[in-house]
Amino acid sequence: GASNQQLVDFSPEMLMTKGGGSAIVFALLSLPYSTAFVSLSRRVSQSLQLSKESEDESDPVIKSTIKIDDGGSDLTDRFKYKVNALMGVFDPTGTDDERQDGNILNAMLKFPTLFTFNVVGRTNGEEETKEEYVKQVKNMVISMSGEEDSIQCQVTPRGKSFTRISIQVKVDSAAVINSIYEELDKMERTIMKY
Repeated sequence: GASNQQLVDFSPEMLMTKGGGSAIVFALLSLPYSTAFVSLSRRVSQSLQLSKESEDESDPVIKSTIKIDDGGSDLTDRFKYKVNALMGVFDPTGTDDERQDGNILNAMLKFPTLFTFNVVGRTNGEEETKEEYVKQVKNMVISMSGEEDSIQCQVTPRGKSFTRISIQVKVDSAAVINSIYEELDKMERTIMKY
């Protein structure tokens, strides 16, 4: 059968340049461990010895080839993604600090998505107050998300004085999620949202 091997070329000059060796080591350390790594270390030491011997002569370029069996994945693409991530290519645009909302949600979720909001409100054990609070939360989430059909709501008492509402709805962006949390926070009876 066909072998899933990748070829990685490097020269002693690449290893001798500042950062050259670390780029190769980084690429190889990102692969699953295999016997190819042992072979690599032997070839690197042989190449470096040949390089030192050739310094006295006309400095020929010596290239070595490493065969790596990494299960068929594309080493080149994997390496490019990791390097791009380290260089910040995938960083969010604009300001990215602890005061910004939505950057992490945008990175983690694919929109539109179902999102569950949990809110706890003080209802003082009164059934009428609890029902009114649940109705307010549902109406607010529906108005902010625009999704009346996909909403699911679960109400759970928390002791005698509190009510937890877990409400799942389809949202189109992280901005909608943040807006809903802000509105939940503005509600008089809300004591906790998560």
